[in-house]
Amino acid sequence: MDAADHLFQGIKNAGLEPDETTYRSMIEGWGRADNYKEAEWYYKELKRLGYKPNSSNLYTLINLQAKHEDEEGAIRTLDDMLTMGCQYSSILGTLLQAYEKAGRVDKVPRLLRGSFYQHILVSQTSCSILVMAYVKHCLVDDTMKVLREKLWKDPPFEDNLYHLLICSCKELGHLENAVKIYKQMPRYDDKPNMHIMCTMIDIYIIMGLFTEAEKIYVELKSSGVALDMIAYSIAVRMYVKAGALKDACSVLDTMDKQEGIVPDIYMFRDMLRIYQRCGRLDKLKDLYYKLLKSGVTWDQEMYNCVINCCSRALPVDEISEIFDEMLQRGFVPNTITFNVMLDVYGKAKLLKKARKLFWMAQKWGLVDMISYNTIIAAYGRNKDLRNMSSTFEEMKFKGFSVSLEAYNTMLDAYGKESQMERFRSILQRMKETSCASDHYTHNIMINIYGEQGWIDEVADVLTELKECGLGPDLCSYNTLIKAYGIAGMVEDAVHLVKEMRENGIQPDKITYINLISALRKNDEYLEAVKWSLWMKQMGL
Repeated sequence: MDAADHLFQGIKNAGLEPDETTYRSMIEGWGRADNYKEAEWYYKELKRLGYKPNSSNLYTLINLQAKHEDEEGAIRTLDDMLTMGCQYSSILGTLLQAYEKAGRVDKVPRLLRGSFYQHILVSQTSCSILVMAYVKHCLVDDTMKVLREKLWKDPPFEDNLYHLLICSCKELGHLENAVKIYKQMPRYDDKPNMHIMCTMIDIYIIMGLFTEAEKIYVELKSSGVALDMIAYSIAVRMYVKAGALKDACSVLDTMDKQEGIVPDIYMFRDMLRIYQRCGRLDKLKDLYYKLLKSGVTWDQEMYNCVINCCSRALPVDEISEIFDEMLQRGFVPNTITFNVMLDVYGKAKLLKKARKLFWMAQKWGLVDMISYNTIIAAYGRNKDLRNMSSTFEEMKFKGFSVSLEAYNTMLDAYGKESQMERFRSILQRMKETSCASDHYTHNIMINIYGEQGWIDEVADVLTELKECGLGPDLCSYNTLIKAYGIAGMVEDAVHLVKEMRENGIQPDKITYINLISALRKNDEYLEAVKWSLWMKQMGL
């Protein structure tokens, strides 16, 4: 700009008078050089000589004033813009852009006065632009002041504006500001805005304020407004995140009764997961067939979700067909899906399918510790001890830590086949690897020793169970009663029922069946009849 300034002085020294264009150019030049002092001087000279600045000069000057903290100068420039007949909306846009660029939007409220501010209060568009800028920069008090002083009335537009402001706060992560706006916004006598309330439920969920979120949901539900799928989806998510799965199911039941609600693919997946976690097998089955009729296109995640959630609700053939269809469509099951299918085939005694599936999972690198545990359990359940043992060794060789579940499976399988040497070998290996036993381990030992008639070993297990602080559970007592019956210790078996009650454990149907069986085996038929009658009186 030094050369330009030198040329300007040369024009004057030559006895020539710079014209309007020259002054405008000098303002722009000094503006680009960020020299507010020089730009302002040329701007004042331009006006003194009776010339008019163009829109570019005004834009340059307001940007310099915003950057150099000259609010009084900015007010004068705004007046010049109004005098020149610039559009109010254009002036507001220029002002906000300049102060946003300078990072000083908080200074804008003091610049709005007179007819300029009156126009903003009258214009829905200008008012919306201003409050959106305020909210973006956390000026909530200034936002609410403008909305209180506005001179237009349009409830639907106002509702949408408030929703937009709240959504903006949510997207920016200013959740407290969203709450502040919601609490200060006007309430009309007619029905509440469902979209605003749903957004607030979502915000309260993010903040972890589930009580506040539920209050809004209850208010919305009691308002008589017909909820849409998005509203139900948000309510479901609220209860799921709060850990209130029964309440989530209740929302789904209400949605199911309302006509015209068609779940989308995301809602279907949420519903499947919730019903699965609640153990609602009947609902899972109904939802699966509803999903088939819905016309929703299944993606990879949907196949995984249906298989994982419905494996216990649908027949084996149906689940197997879904899995095969998934593969045919080129979708890749995840590890959880493979493990679920392994469990399904294992429990259905479809060992060939289970083995083939396990190899497929290995080929795709989707086998984990649970996969090995599941296939080992399948082999053990089906008395395929050779494959069970080899898979167990392979699991260790591949570097997977052997889980308690795998040990329990092998103990149960070897014990039931009376392979007691291998049974003891597994117990020894558990001790060597410091694998702590659980109730199930002790119950297996009690059952196997009882079947063998080794009552001393049963007593040792019972002592160990008490010493480790676990104490017998319902299954332990039932197994002990069975073991005492095999050993001919009928009085001890009867005493166990009394001990159960004293320890706060209520006998179940299996307890009485085992006791009656023990009495009959030991020719205590009269006592067996008495306990049978007692069992009937209990309704078991």
